[in-house]
Amino acid sequence: MRICVVSYHSSPIEPAGVGRAGGMNVFTSSLYRLLGHFCEIDIFSYGKNGLTKIAPQVNIIHLDTKDLKNFAEEIISHHARQNYDLVHTHYWLSGITGLFLKRSIKKLWVHTFHTIEIFKSIEKDPVRVEIEEEIMRCSDLIISPTQKEASAIRTLYPDTNVITIPHGVDTNKFRAHPNGSSNLLYVGRIDPIKGLEFLIDALRILKGELRLDVIGGPSKRQVSLESIKSYAKGLRVNFLGRINHDELSDHYRTAAMVIIPSYYESFGLIALEAMASARPVIGFKDTGLLETVGDKAGILVKRNEYELARAVEYLLKNKNIRHKLGANGRKNVSDYRWEDIARHYFITYENIIKN
Repeated sequence: MRICVVSYHSSPIEPAGVGRAGGMNVFTSSLYRLLGHFCEIDIFSYGKNGLTKIAPQVNIIHLDTKDLKNFAEEIISHHARQNYDLVHTHYWLSGITGLFLKRSIKKLWVHTFHTIEIFKSIEKDPVRVEIEEEIMRCSDLIISPTQKEASAIRTLYPDTNVITIPHGVDTNKFRAHPNGSSNLLYVGRIDPIKGLEFLIDALRILKGELRLDVIGGPSKRQVSLESIKSYAKGLRVNFLGRINHDELSDHYRTAAMVIIPSYYESFGLIALEAMASARPVIGFKDTGLLETVGDKAGILVKRNEYELARAVEYLLKNKNIRHKLGANGRKNVSDYRWEDIARHYFITYENIIKN
């Protein structure tokens, strides 16, 4: 089986946590390294690095063209030599490439959105909404990471063929450790959609000597980082910048809890990493965390800074509950091992090609 994967806007080998690189990079890198045990995979991404082999049967092919039609035409040239069985595009920009490919090579097309514009609670881009609707109409299968998102897709677009396969976590890299710290941890890009200002406001409400470590770099412009630094002035907030993904486990180990204050999370890989590290997660109910974290591995609240502050204070004062939620999280992530998720993807690819 030969799979063509398109991750136009972000290469799996880009370090996560700054610029365009985030959870999707961790996802594509982790998933396709393991899928390489079962099939041959070419991952196409924008860049100037040429071909990079990340596993015996897995290549990242960087194409140095920003024009999406030209990008698609280069993939078509590769297809003429490789004869791919299936195309899997990731994120809406790659989906535009998928639209070109579907018209030209007429191969089975699977798409994963990772984020869907119409479901965001902040201001929406109408052009992107329209393009994503076209992707839903034209693709053969949509893979969603949560039942909640899949159900919302079916409600709005009843003709769309959609299934759910969750993302995964490396349970060997992220392990449970004794928890005696009272530090708070945020991991993610510095981007308005990540809602970091909610967490800063919650810290102001709590006062005291609480320390928050912020891991991640600016998503687009340095000004967003400088703005949030200014907003946090006078509080014990340490901006640690981007940390290598292999070193993140050390920071989970020294945290009391992990807080994900995003306006929108389709799934939340950070939540899985925190759970695997036996750290409780605090976030908002109106995100994909409702499905991954639920009420067993953390506290999810209504979206406002006062509810967030109350949840943080409650866990700081109740160490036993904090530990119980962390232990529950570690137990629950056994359902999200990357090895099992990769096998699920392989079976899905195999079935769609056969049927």
